[in-house]
Amino acid sequence: MVAKNKTGVFITLILLLPIIWPVSCTPAKNMKGVYLGDVTLPPGFAINICATNVENARSLALGDSGTLFVGTRSAGRVYAVLDRNKDARADKVIVIAEGLNMPNGVAFRDGSLYVAEVNRVLRYDNIESRLKKPPKPVIVSNSFPEDLHHGWKFIGFGPDDKLYVPVGAPCNVCERSNEIYSSIIRINPDGGNLEIFAHGVRNTVGFDWHPKTGELWFTDIKFESPLSEAHCTRVEDLSQCPVECKNAVAREIMQAFSPC
Repeated sequence: MVAKNKTGVFITLILLLPIIWPVSCTPAKNMKGVYLGDVTLPPGFAINICATNVENARSLALGDSGTLFVGTRSAGRVYAVLDRNKDARADKVIVIAEGLNMPNGVAFRDGSLYVAEVNRVLRYDNIESRLKKPPKPVIVSNSFPEDLHHGWKFIGFGPDDKLYVPVGAPCNVCERSNEIYSSIIRINPDGGNLEIFAHGVRNTVGFDWHPKTGELWFTDIKFESPLSEAHCTRVEDLSQCPVECKNAVAREIMQAFSPC
């Protein structure tokens, strides 16, 4: 779906098949309809369906030429949604990859589409000019665990031009000796220089950077119970600290902030 403000600028909110997060996930395919009237919007905005036939849509990334790339979780596909006449309605939906391992996360940089599976990140070069015959993906990194529990990823490029990739907790409530779990990792665009940016993040399903301060804000799904909540949290730029300092300060910040 998209929301449109008074200036005619369309802002992507969510795709056709919404996802509900009560105590557990409710698959979108079990929903009877899309109830646009139940969505509360600020004054001056409207909401409409942008695309259909985008099964299990999860994450979005916009290409330089206006192609909307869509990652999925259970469907194992990556879609390209085309809007040739710029009316915020899809003219065509193309499957550019399938058979992948929970390709939830998508990000776009310098003409290339980055796709995050559970245990690796792929890159499709010059993808917008090759939608009908996508190139063989380049493996950017395969350094991530293979655990399916909280293994799907949301990814994005930060203001430092590094790719941020989360690794969720491989369980409901646990602590593993390998610190890569329950963390947000960042790597160079070519996959090098992997480092833990923040530790103690159980399961983030979205993040972005403050446009002025550069602080990373992220959601964090707490332990699964009737009393659990999704929190919105920030991490300050701790680039001058070693990993131990960085993790300790990140934990302190996360404990100090209230849910959004």
